[in-house]
Amino acid sequence: MACAGSTRPERGGRFMRLFGCVCGQFHSTAAGMGMKGGDRRIAAPVPFYVIEHADGVALFDCGLHTDLADAEDPYRQVLQSQGEDVTFAADETVTAHLERLDIDPARVRYVVLSHLHFDHSGGLHQIPNATLVVQRREWEAGFDRDIAARYFLRRRYFDLGHEVQLVDGEHDLFGDGSAVCIPSFGHTPGHQSLRVRNAQGDHILVADACYNGEVVETRAFPSFAKAEAMNASLDRLLAMREPDTTLIFGHDPDQWGEAALLPSARA
Repeated sequence: MACAGSTRPERGGRFMRLFGCVCGQFHSTAAGMGMKGGDRRIAAPVPFYVIEHADGVALFDCGLHTDLADAEDPYRQVLQSQGEDVTFAADETVTAHLERLDIDPARVRYVVLSHLHFDHSGGLHQIPNATLVVQRREWEAGFDRDIAARYFLRRRYFDLGHEVQLVDGEHDLFGDGSAVCIPSFGHTPGHQSLRVRNAQGDHILVADACYNGEVVETRAFPSFAKAEAMNASLDRLLAMREPDTTLIFGHDPDQWGEAALLPSARA
């Protein structure tokens, strides 16, 4: 799937482009994604986002590790043993998407990680020079053996030697209000979402604070998560909606279907 994009000036008059890209599919039961349908199998998108700003390129999350394209990959086999799987094509890797956008992966300035799960941090090996922007409590959880085990935080995917900027709570990425990290704890200890703001409205990149639109109603959260914290985080994100605000959920098949989630940027 090609990137979809939104191109327009920021509210401050500067130029910014926002793209949403899909790095493969996560295969699970509907119930596993908080959706109705029980054991019905679904393919949920694994998205990441590209922000081209006057002060540099940033990614919000970075999809899957390329090793997971191999059915013999050890972690993919773990997923399969649990009734889950991931699939993606060669043209869905992070580097393939960036090449289509004429962006050199080596010049990506920031990768804002919503959290440290494999399907959000897995592509870091393709982005060698970026500074990671992570909530402090999330990063510390990733290096605590017991907490990391409970939340499935695998250092193989995120502990690659990048420079790391630890943040506590809200963080204005570029200092102009165009991209602001919003703490949304619960799915993991330091999960964060990202509000991208420009002249034609806001996009709140919810990530796994809410897998999909059905979860807004069902409040069916993963068993490993802190449900009370997730409810509070989701309520806060929903309260941020204004008439020109679009919430983009973490893995919503409907938002990445035939109707473009964002205006088409490039064939």
